[in-house]
Amino acid sequence: MWISEHNITDETCSPYQARGHNTGVGCSAEIMCKNCLPGKGCWAQERAKVYTVSEFGTLDTVEDMMNEIYQRGPITCEVAITPELKNYTSGIFVDKTGRTADDHVVTINGWGEENGTKYWIVRNSWGSYWGENGTFRLIRGVNNLGIENDCTWAVPRDTWTNDIRNTTKASAEESKPNIQVDQ
Repeated sequence: MWISEHNITDETCSPYQARGHNTGVGCSAEIMCKNCLPGKGCWAQERAKVYTVSEFGTLDTVEDMMNEIYQRGPITCEVAITPELKNYTSGIFVDKTGRTADDHVVTINGWGEENGTKYWIVRNSWGSYWGENGTFRLIRGVNNLGIENDCTWAVPRDTWTNDIRNTTKASAEESKPNIQVDQ
């Protein structure tokens, strides 16, 4: 798992971009953590707090998924995205296309049952305006959208007690604010 080898910073200084180190973003100190000021631009923050994991693994069954969520909290799973899911607003989602090719990652936060239909409670990254405040309910136990194929768990490592910080060094260009002149 990438996080266990490289650490991550939080979204306050490294906002989600839907791109990564292998899809055009690169891996600079500014990408790791930056600060920005209106009219002054952005610059790298060299001593940002970092987060990592001490253990991680995969899950093979619905029962394993539920047990991990119950014991230690949310898990991540790959899912297939369909036009119908993009337009989801509420209710228990049941994909009818049969698509299971993984092309997105979500977090399963829990599960439930409504009128005899078992479902997962899934957090998406599309913002709180989407779905049910950024989450959706997906039918459970039938591998809908391939959500029960490829799931992982992780245990956070304590980096906050001893205030562990990023050690990525910024280039001279990244360490200074880019002053923008209004014309």
